[in-house]
Amino acid sequence: MTVYTLSNPHLRMRVSTQGACLLGLEDEQGRPLLRDTGPDVLCDPGQWHPGESALFPMVPLANRVAGNRFELWGKGYGLPESSVDPDFFLHGDGWLQQWESVTLTDRSVAMLLTSRNGPFHYLAEIDYRLQGTSLVARISLTHLGETPCLYGAGFHPFFWRDEQTRIRFLASGVWLEGADHLPTDWSSRLAPHLDFRQWQRPQGWLNHCYGGWHGTAELVHPTRQQRLKVVSDASFLMLYQSDDASGFVCLEPQSHAANAHHLAGHPGLRLLQRGDIMSIAMTITLMPELTVRCEA
Repeated sequence: MTVYTLSNPHLRMRVSTQGACLLGLEDEQGRPLLRDTGPDVLCDPGQWHPGESALFPMVPLANRVAGNRFELWGKGYGLPESSVDPDFFLHGDGWLQQWESVTLTDRSVAMLLTSRNGPFHYLAEIDYRLQGTSLVARISLTHLGETPCLYGAGFHPFFWRDEQTRIRFLASGVWLEGADHLPTDWSSRLAPHLDFRQWQRPQGWLNHCYGGWHGTAELVHPTRQQRLKVVSDASFLMLYQSDDASGFVCLEPQSHAANAHHLAGHPGLRLLQRGDIMSIAMTITLMPELTVRCEA
């Protein structure tokens, strides 16, 4: 794999052609904003896995699909096997493949991937660029197959956190996690530990999909006097955290609900014909320090 280092006066990031993953995003002081992969990956890339990255794309779907199959117009489609999960086509295959760099500057990189896997035949393009104090990312998917297919996409960033980190975002409800990490019932009543309308520390195991997301999420690090803002055109947000000692929390904008292939109306999934395009964007912005003092 090839790793590109991009920077401007405010931010520095490393991007890998393997999985189109970010290996790190740092502020001007060298402090990680996302989980840092570290330099060892360059010494022995064979021992590194995209799941250990700072951010990876989810294409042509996000999360998991029950039974690893879905139906469309009465026809069943089995999803491909995954090298990282024995039961699911977890987060699709884009994060596991080698992408081709097509444009590169000091502050941006664009990469392409063509994949034909199970019912999916698509061209994906991802663009990462540094603009001032923001990382701007966009994924575009073009369906290449003759038969229409359901598509989705998302971003899976691992935000740095410590015990004082707090988050907040607005959503109309949440699908609670059930067996095999699949969502169960929808609830518009948010349990206290799942209600982030006000600043709150994420605690314990979390793996839930929020719907009716307002498109903005924020993280504040009081010990650093630092605040991050995540903005996306997605309507769904996955909140994931492994445990209190993990050192990261994931706020994952995605175009569709988890397991949307089995939900009425396929919420958020796009049915694409040959040549149709869908896209999803995300911006991560390091906010002015003064804002943190006012609101933290």
